[in-house]
Amino acid sequence: MRIYDEENLDFDDDEFDGEMAGYSLDEENSIFGKLAPEKDGETLATPIPQNEQTVLLCEPKVEGLKDGSPLNLRFTRNDGCEVYAGNKKAGYLKAAYVKKLKAERGGQNALAYFKLTVPPMARIVFGEGEPIPAISE
Repeated sequence: MRIYDEENLDFDDDEFDGEMAGYSLDEENSIFGKLAPEKDGETLATPIPQNEQTVLLCEPKVEGLKDGSPLNLRFTRNDGCEVYAGNKKAGYLKAAYVKKLKAERGGQNALAYFKLTVPPMARIVFGEGEPIPAISE
């Protein structure tokens, strides 16, 4: 690894010309030398995918619902999704969000819960529950 350190000037080094003139290699005093070395076969970790999303309920009818009450997502053919609490319709999700959800999470399982906020929302937790249908083409 090459670390260029402005404080350790070495004008005699012919290796560094042009924009690196006057800089020298200083691995011993570099903060980067203090990082743990990579282990064989180990790759960089990717970010953990977000396992839940919160989305607004459109035209909510949530009287009597408590925070954390389970909701059922009923997807329709035209990128719609009606949200039910038991047999009572609690609202729906916007088609643009449903299309994005299907494109990004199609085939993945999800559970939904009521989130008592103003305005009311649905918290969707991925990993368990009913599968989200894939986007229709």
